[in-house]
Amino acid sequence: MENKQIQRSYHIPLAMFDEAFRFFQKKNVIPQNAVKSAVLLAIAGVYVHAVVKDPSNTLGYLLIVACVAVTLILWYNMFKLRRAVHNALKDVENDIYELTVCEDKLIISTKDAPKPAEEIAEPEPEEQETPDGNGFQQLFPEKEAEAEKIPPTEIPLDGKIRLYEQESYFMVYIIRQNFYVIPKKDFSEDEITEMRKLFHLA
Repeated sequence: MENKQIQRSYHIPLAMFDEAFRFFQKKNVIPQNAVKSAVLLAIAGVYVHAVVKDPSNTLGYLLIVACVAVTLILWYNMFKLRRAVHNALKDVENDIYELTVCEDKLIISTKDAPKPAEEIAEPEPEEQETPDGNGFQQLFPEKEAEAEKIPPTEIPLDGKIRLYEQESYFMVYIIRQNFYVIPKKDFSEDEITEMRKLFHLA
């Protein structure tokens, strides 16, 4: 039987996720890009020296341009991904999640978000279908496919994750896979303190 410590539903504002994604890139992407950029620019520097000594070295010019171009692409892709993630999350920004915190793992599941009042309307009466002579319309009526529910995600609290605490949220980073944002606004002070202990952040 699972030893549940905390169970609570929460919602992640889009602005908070944007902030968390920037923090994630600062901690994990920017350092890698900085190392790669330093190596590429060092290589470019070698070829700069080569073309200064021999201005007819066409290959040297090409390699300098290639190194600088790859460096710019590295940083451009980082900002491009940030923008793409922001746009993708607009479709799910109203989703509600449920977190269950156990001593040895976290369980995160997605709950159905309530529909705005203006979207709730009386169902329209079904129109009588007119036979079209082939019989298929009545035998195989079209039905909207039901949305499949996403199964809960279980995250063991082990060495394969990193846990961070920011002013307004916790971040659970599954190394080289994914990260999850847990906003503090939906938890009591006692629950936040308990999570710090379970996450070994206290």
